[in-house]
Amino acid sequence: MIRVGLVGGSDPRHRRYLKPLLRRRAGVRIVGLSDPDTEVRDEFAQQYELPVFADHRELLAAIQPSLVAVTVPNPGPVVIDALRSGADVLVTPPVCLTAAELDEITDLARSSGHQVTAAHLYRGHPASLTAREIVSSGSLGTPDLVSLIVAADVSGGELDRIIGEALDLFGWLTGATLGSTTISDEPDEDRDFGELILAMAGTDPRRPVTLEVRRRSDLPQGQSILQVAGPAGAVEWDVASGVLRSATNGGDPIAVSCGPFSDPAEWVLTQLIRKPRPVITTEESLAATRSFLSATAVRS
Repeated sequence: MIRVGLVGGSDPRHRRYLKPLLRRRAGVRIVGLSDPDTEVRDEFAQQYELPVFADHRELLAAIQPSLVAVTVPNPGPVVIDALRSGADVLVTPPVCLTAAELDEITDLARSSGHQVTAAHLYRGHPASLTAREIVSSGSLGTPDLVSLIVAADVSGGELDRIIGEALDLFGWLTGATLGSTTISDEPDEDRDFGELILAMAGTDPRRPVTLEVRRRSDLPQGQSILQVAGPAGAVEWDVASGVLRSATNGGDPIAVSCGPFSDPAEWVLTQLIRKPRPVITTEESLAATRSFLSATAVRS
């Protein structure tokens, strides 16, 4: 039985975990919630009949959960305290907001053997799974470019969230690790594909691959597109519609409707319950956060 302590009821992202967890009757149970807001605590106590606490440390001490699900704006201190208490952690990415916190979390996870799983949502979508099959088949050749293209109105926290998902997919789809981050002042030869916001290069010079983030004014409001390209073709996912398109040299273009997001956290929780090894490992979670911190530092 996985005993889940939920940290952060004020943050609407807690619903990613709460509803799927409440639907389950075997393998997992919510055992308590912490939030500094009195009204939120009262609501959870009455509606869900849960023990509630003002501070996450009180929850950790009183309930001793085996898994802590974190949905707060500044997750780093909670992740650190949860690992110190002997719990695994499921956290809405990024894992933390500073490099110092990330280093401490890395050390704690390594020394304790506990898992830190960043609940990246895009991996579990059928479009991502299909894209990975296409990339793994070799029909695109070795990928050399992953592009995230967003509409002009996508900015702030929503842009950060989507960039975080793209960073996770980059490593998952290509097997490469991101290194240097730039916003180039040089003329952009591909400006027709959109304004270049961010570019990150892979760390292996023998296998050059780049992540680009671009903004296009002609995209519908709120839209984002993820593309993976190689010398022999490309695959493209329209995130809003769920349509996946691929084209390869010598082959007919293919379009598949994979559907929009329904309950995006369900697959993360299912994997935690059924699999001995999380589908998003600690190493992958921390690597994506490290890249995210690098990207946001350059953009700020």
